[in-house]
Amino acid sequence: MTITMRENFLKTYWSKLASMICVAALVLLLTSCLDDDDQATDPLPVAYVSIYHESPDAPSLDVLVDGRPVNRLEFTDYTGYLNFYTGNRNFKVNSFNATNALIDTTVNFVDGGFYSVFIVNNLSKVETLTLRDSADSPAAGNAKVRFINLSPDAPALDVTGAENSSPIFSNQTFKNPSAFSEIDASTSSFGVKSAGATDELLSVSDLDLDEGRFYTIVVRGFLTPPAGNNNTLNMEVIKHLSNRIWI
Repeated sequence: MTITMRENFLKTYWSKLASMICVAALVLLLTSCLDDDDQATDPLPVAYVSIYHESPDAPSLDVLVDGRPVNRLEFTDYTGYLNFYTGNRNFKVNSFNATNALIDTTVNFVDGGFYSVFIVNNLSKVETLTLRDSADSPAAGNAKVRFINLSPDAPALDVTGAENSSPIFSNQTFKNPSAFSEIDASTSSFGVKSAGATDELLSVSDLDLDEGRFYTIVVRGFLTPPAGNNNTLNMEVIKHLSNRIWI
């Protein structure tokens, strides 16, 4: 059968149109992929939150944020920094495997903020204490250290950097943290005394502090434990570290 000029024109026209449609579809697909990639690399707002169990007569605790289990913590356990979505976040703290909340509170986190959430006080008064872990970077050769007294029955406390030295932190009462103080990053010792006293209650020695890093000295436990409780007064120097888990 002979193909007329009109039929040949139509065949060529539809072939070119089909090719143009394929090219347009390919461009649209590639553009869509690029858009998706661009969105994937956009940074999400994030806060960095570490959670600590410092209630000396509380049992093992389940921590839930917006209903999602985060961790089970024993006394003195902590998580290290976790990546948190920002804004108002609901914190619930339950006894392990229990459903009734010992703590039900809301904490607001801002983009780029570093926070420590301490579970503190006697079980009958258990609560959270949220601190913003913000300070300027230390000078070359130095680290930054702060102190917090989390013992429910201890008096106000002093912290010295060496025997008989002047206190680095003075008269620190329960739940009232110091600011970060800049000290030489070297092998260090710390002593804890009742405010104004000379005898040490606790001490730690031969502690290596890393240049440029941040630390918190925590005193927790009971000065005089109640019957059946073995969580006596103790101290820990905590180095602030990060875990990459989104909450």
